[in-house]
Amino acid sequence: MGLTYVQSIYIKRGLVIQNQIFNQYVNDALVRVAVKIEEEAAFKMLNRPSLEKIYDKVQSSNGSCGISLQYQNGLILLDVEKENESFSFVGTTLSEIDSLVKLADLGEEIETELTGGLLEGYNELLEDLTMQFLYGNTSSPSYDSAQIHNFLSFELDRIAINTPFDFALMDGYTFRQFFSTFKKLNSVSQNNAFKTSIHTSPLSGDHAILIVDFPKKRSFLLKSNSELLSSSFIFILLIATSFGASIFIIFKQKKLSALKTDFINNMTHELKTPVATISLATQMLNKEKVRQDETKIQNYVAIIGDENKRLGTHIERVLQIAQLDKDNLNLSKDLVDIHKLLEDTLSKFKLQFADADAQITRSLIAENFSVKADRAHLSSVFSNLLDNSIKYKQAGDLHLDIKTQNKLNQLIIQITDNGIGMSNDDQKKIFTKFYRVPTGNVHNVKGFGLGLSYVKTILEAHHGGISVKSELNKYTTFIVKLPITK
Repeated sequence: MGLTYVQSIYIKRGLVIQNQIFNQYVNDALVRVAVKIEEEAAFKMLNRPSLEKIYDKVQSSNGSCGISLQYQNGLILLDVEKENESFSFVGTTLSEIDSLVKLADLGEEIETELTGGLLEGYNELLEDLTMQFLYGNTSSPSYDSAQIHNFLSFELDRIAINTPFDFALMDGYTFRQFFSTFKKLNSVSQNNAFKTSIHTSPLSGDHAILIVDFPKKRSFLLKSNSELLSSSFIFILLIATSFGASIFIIFKQKKLSALKTDFINNMTHELKTPVATISLATQMLNKEKVRQDETKIQNYVAIIGDENKRLGTHIERVLQIAQLDKDNLNLSKDLVDIHKLLEDTLSKFKLQFADADAQITRSLIAENFSVKADRAHLSSVFSNLLDNSIKYKQAGDLHLDIKTQNKLNQLIIQITDNGIGMSNDDQKKIFTKFYRVPTGNVHNVKGFGLGLSYVKTILEAHHGGISVKSELNKYTTFIVKLPITK
């Protein structure tokens, strides 16, 4: 959250700076557009018909009398040719030039030509220009909206601002609109828009106001900073994802640690019980009275043997799980008849079934029941499932229903019992290592929470799978899927 806050401040400041640069570039572009419009207005004024007539009059005077009048570096230069002679006059004003010509006494004809022709023409030209600059154009100025739009587009393209814009031209005093592309031009839009003055007659003070607005300015600025924004968003998302994953892993490890602690306590108890029984039976065998009774000797030896097997089974299960953790599972696959394997596994549980008053129903209707698998591991898989049915049975008789069927290219084995069942939450967790369905303060069911995890791992190693359906205090069905070998 702190990183996101700091990054958001950085992005906001970046957008503020980008906005300031945008405003500066637009204002500079508008100044250049105003200069172009003023130059265009000045060009139109200097090319009026009245001025053209005066200029023609001056030029005709130059051609007929061999007189040349020039203006250079603030000085007026007059060159006159008379009877193969050249005369040059330099002055700062036309009156000064006129006086110099009279002093030179070039003759009445040339003086009349200069005074009535050339100098008079230039005087008229200067007077006309002076009046235009002082009083401006008495008629309403004419502006070409298409030309102004072209000026704006050209200048904005130069500074890489290619977002749509609206513009309007208004009289600087009356605020009368000459033309506008705004849908609605009010005081709010005028205050938010960019403005520049266009002086069509600088000395008289006549001027117009050019208003330009960018309706998609914000989206343009965001698009201009898209690389910065997207990279910041991606990095923040990665960091947030990593943080979330870390929290998830921490809680998962904490939960796994608790499960391992329960497993170690349970395993210690399970291993300690047969060891204590073997130790007690050994002590009894060392007694003289027991040695003299052959029946008691055989009884204690049988107890030691049973407890030794029980201890070996526990150790074997722990070793199997250790091998699975190291991905060191070596499968010896052969063609296995699943129907026969199920019958063999059921026969191993005859005594347990008899003790549980079990009623077994078989419905082995699969036509293809041969799979390529490790017989020993598959036998352990079915043994674990049958053992769970016995462990978690309800009071009364145990009913087992075993079915096989083919579906697509799979062999489906269903083992259903009428046991205590489990909740939906437990169904999602029972294949997790070390997980055992909680039974409150009653610990009459022994185990490590490794059996179903082992079952799932073995079936997945055979490219199969397992799922469960259950309802509390009603039933539990384990569904085993294995690929068929044709």
